[in-house]
Amino acid sequence: MSGSIIVGYDGSEGSALALRWAAQAAQQRGRTLEVITTWTMPSADLGIGASGTLQGELLDDLRAEAKAANDEGLRIAAELGANATGEVLVGRTASALVHHSEGAEMVAVGSHGSGGLTGYLLGSVSRQVATHAQCPTVVVRSVPEGGQDMVVGVDGSPHSLKALEWAFEQASFSGMSLRVLHSWEIPPTWSMVEVPSYEPEVLIRDYGNAELRETSEAMAGFRENFPDVKVRQEVMKGSPVKALVKASEGAAMLVVGSRGLGGFRGLLLGSVSHAVVHKADCPVAVVP
Repeated sequence: MSGSIIVGYDGSEGSALALRWAAQAAQQRGRTLEVITTWTMPSADLGIGASGTLQGELLDDLRAEAKAANDEGLRIAAELGANATGEVLVGRTASALVHHSEGAEMVAVGSHGSGGLTGYLLGSVSRQVATHAQCPTVVVRSVPEGGQDMVVGVDGSPHSLKALEWAFEQASFSGMSLRVLHSWEIPPTWSMVEVPSYEPEVLIRDYGNAELRETSEAMAGFRENFPDVKVRQEVMKGSPVKALVKASEGAAMLVVGSRGLGGFRGLLLGSVSHAVVHKADCPVAVVP
């Protein structure tokens, strides 16, 4: 795998968490860290009497503020041992990060920010990047200390298999163990074409066995390709959001696909993945 690690930084607490996480990831993986800071003209009207000089001074101040934040980000990255480059861009943050995601290994964003990254809230920049980026997006809300496991949610869908492959790669890089979680729910009887005549206990057992078999088959090839990764597989009945959020407690990272099916029905950004990004206790990687 090649490509740099991209991070948006504006000096806010949220972006600082993302920067520190991304710098450590870049140093660990031997990647270049690209620190991106953006700025835009404020939407407020300066008034009819505003002079060109006043507007020019405002632009200069905005550029200087963004440059200072970017320089600070580079300094922090260097202190953490990362090989980093910086860039200050004019325009919307989400667009800049999505554009730079092409060919990147991952993009890291904080769950909220301020300053040059105005509107850097989950649901705005973070959500837009996770939805449109061409590489995995890591949303950093908190970084737990001592987390050793990487958790990945799977359901057999193409997107979850991409997430599983990416999780194996990252676990191999970092030396973490991998916890593969498949949560499933039995669909309501009205959604079935034929309602089974056997007992619910049998239905639950058969569903559980089928889900376990599908998950094991999906993992077989990855185990062979990454023999150094210690893997623990879990299949459980219940809400995928609750299962993943619970599994995030004490984890180093949680990985989900941007879309899914089966046990993770409706795994669209805005449903399960969106909910997990909001509630997880560790950084969440959304793999497109």
